[in-house]
Amino acid sequence: MRTAPLIFFGTTNLDLCFNVERLPTPGESLIGSLVRHPGGKGANQAVAAARLGLKPKLFTRLGDDEAGGVLMQSLKSAGVNTDAVQIGSGERSGSALVMVGDDGGNMIVIDPGANANVTPELIDKAAAHIEPKSIVVAEMGLPIEALERLFFLKEQHRFRLIFNPAPVRPGLSHAAWSSVDFVTPNESEAYELTGIEIDGHDAAAEAAKALLALGPKAALITLGERGAFYADRTQTFHVPAFPVVVVDTTAAGDAFNGGFAAALARGVTLRDAVRQAMAVAALCVTRRGAQPSMPTASEVDEFLNHKTLLEIR
Repeated sequence: MRTAPLIFFGTTNLDLCFNVERLPTPGESLIGSLVRHPGGKGANQAVAAARLGLKPKLFTRLGDDEAGGVLMQSLKSAGVNTDAVQIGSGERSGSALVMVGDDGGNMIVIDPGANANVTPELIDKAAAHIEPKSIVVAEMGLPIEALERLFFLKEQHRFRLIFNPAPVRPGLSHAAWSSVDFVTPNESEAYELTGIEIDGHDAAAEAAKALLALGPKAALITLGERGAFYADRTQTFHVPAFPVVVVDTTAAGDAFNGGFAAALARGVTLRDAVRQAMAVAALCVTRRGAQPSMPTASEVDEFLNHKTLLEIR
């Protein structure tokens, strides 16, 4: 079966990562170690798919600064097709301050930089890079008006749309929501969108139903160590998480979305696509950093084969 073309629309940032023993309380100063990693939700998701052996395209906007050069080189080295990447003259690339505690928890503050300058007109130009029968993955870090334009183009270009609504922001129209094939929030984002706190299977089902009422054809909620819950108008199912030792949860959701999109592009069954995405996310959280933590296809295959053998036993 031919692999479907895959293109990601989203943000790219240079992450300034402080590794600390624990996350600080308000007003507290802590000592930690600083490293720089390429990040940004859209870029992370594209890199995840590229590490899995696909040739994804990425639409994003970088500044013409030193950080932009570092981020562009990182994308190319990972195997991401950068033909749709835009460089803003005189603009500053996006950046993020990330604090990661020894328990894997994190706190993140983002300066969008050039990401905030994506306009509907730039989305129109980028549409030339959407191949027939593509899978398009978008995240909510781009300006709402740009996302509206992208979602409006779905009928014309006939792509399948995965929408990761993070960070959650108001303003997306019902028409835009109705163009989404899969909405993929985590449990916190699902709460922001529905007002339903997910404390178990029944609550996950209720939240998924509320998400479907917004317009998407399917809802796929990631639940951290509790796995993922899927629902559409005809079926629901739960896929448990793989137990691992968590080092850094940064970009776990991006790993999941990139892995899910890659699996769908390869034509695997829906349940298997979710399971493969769970494996990508599980391996991601065992390593530090965003893009550096994304596993390869062989690592995911070995991980899943090992888990399958344990299940058989």
